[in-house]
This record gives sequence, C-alpha cells and structure tokens, in this order.
Amino acid sequence: MLFFMRWVPPQVFTLLAYPVSALIYLLAVQPRENVRANLSALIPGKGASCLAGYQVFLQFALTYLDRLWHLHFRREIDWEIIGKEKFDELQQKPGGALIFTVHSGNYDIGAGLFARKFTRPIHTVRMPEASESLQKLREEELRDEERRHPNLHVHYNEPGGHLGMELCRKLLAGEVVCVQGDRVMGDLSPTRGSIAGVTYQIPRGPLALAEVTGVPCYTVFLTRRGRLSYRIEIGEPFFAGGRKPKAEEVSAAWLKTMHRFLLQHWDQWFVFEPLVTRDPT
Repeated sequence: MLFFMRWVPPQVFTLLAYPVSALIYLLAVQPRENVRANLSALIPGKGASCLAGYQVFLQFALTYLDRLWHLHFRREIDWEIIGKEKFDELQQKPGGALIFTVHSGNYDIGAGLFARKFTRPIHTVRMPEASESLQKLREEELRDEERRHPNLHVHYNEPGGHLGMELCRKLLAGEVVCVQGDRVMGDLSPTRGSIAGVTYQIPRGPLALAEVTGVPCYTVFLTRRGRLSYRIEIGEPFFAGGRKPKAEEVSAAWLKTMHRFLLQHWDQWFVFEPLVTRDPT
C-alpha cells in the first residue's frame, strides 16, 4: 500500500476504499457480525442493517488511509478544535490528569496533534498489534512520532506487565495520561455499566487509575470530517478530581459522556468485538 500510495493520487485511493471495504465487509464474517450486534443494541431498528455495518468498515478504511498519508508522506491534517478553552485549562492546570477517549477518528493522528500543541508530557496507551510484522511497522512509526514530538510517550499494555503501576506514578507526578475507555481486549479486565437500556463492557484499568489517583478526568473525542480533515472535541471534566472516587462513580459519569457521543457518531466507532447489549424491556 505504501509503495502505491507514493505514486497514485489520493483521490484514486479514496475511491478504491469503497469497493475494497465492501469486499472486506463480506469476507470478515465475525467482525462484521460483532459490529452489527453492537450497532443493533446502540441504535435499534437501524444498527442491524448491512449498510450501517458497511459504513463503519468504510470510515475505518478512510481514516487508515489518512493515517498513512500523514505519518509516511507528511500530509498535513486540517483540524477543527472544539473546546479550546478546556485544552488551555488542561495545559495550565497543575497536577496529573486523565484523558478518556474512544476508538473513533484516528487515535494516532490525534496523539500527534496533542503532542505538537501540548507543552506538557503526555503518555498514551496502546495494545500490541495482532501480528509481529504489523507490530514492527507500528513501532517504527511511533518511534518516528516520538522523535518529532518529544512530549509524546507511547506505552504498550503487554500481558503480565505492570503498566498500571507505572501510569499511577506518572499521574501522581503531575503528568497527563490518555486512555481508551471503550474497548476490552485480550487480558484486560472488563466491567459492565448500563445507561438508557444499553449495557457496555468497558475496561476496568482506566477506572482504577482514576480511583487510585483522584486526578481530574477529561474527554477528548475525534471524528473524521473528510480526507485529511478532522474534528477534535475537548469536553468538560466528567470528574473534577481533588478526591479519590469509587470506580463505579467514574464509570457512570464516563458512560454518560461516551454514550452521548456514540449515538451521534456511531459510524466512526471502530470496535470489532461484541461490547454492547440492549437490556430486555
């Protein structure tokens, strides 16, 4: 892909994403059914349709192309920033902070923007890739990003590791940690939470970080507007910090914010595991 992207105009690759996404949507049976099940629970009557599921696969493909153009060919991203005052507050406020986000837009592109604009160190958490070759490619990309943005530090949540303790130390030392609070994979410990008749499985780790450290918790959501064009929404902290909350309190506040976002941008929620069910009425 990278070889052909060097010579083929972006408009052509964008058009090719439509039939290629349709083919992958047909062949990737289990991910397709997982997406449809999640959407069916999230937006009854619409989410189960084949078209809705295809839209998620297509948006994922388009954001992936943007990522490659940006990281490998230095194409600039056009940003619309909503909540600039909260961004400034996060930079200037002393002490650690947790940023919660979801798998929408493009996590790597968003991390690069934060690292470029943010004057404080920011630590992001990733899961290892599914294959060794992809992991090697991803590590090379991220090393390049870290060289370009010295404030950006990427941590892998390896099985059997002690990343939680390290992140706690970073938060208590006054640094900023960005976590994805919507997806449970591998050995991650899940917890359940319900809102508006919908039950989510979400990772327990980010909630434990908030519970142990008592730092304020902000939300940052990314959405794609068009080719190499994104919106970043920085919200009010859903937990103001200053005390150590119960994990259940943090979970309820986070679910309320996340659920509202996903109802609006369901076609850009890139999770391919069964994470959502609708409660029987």
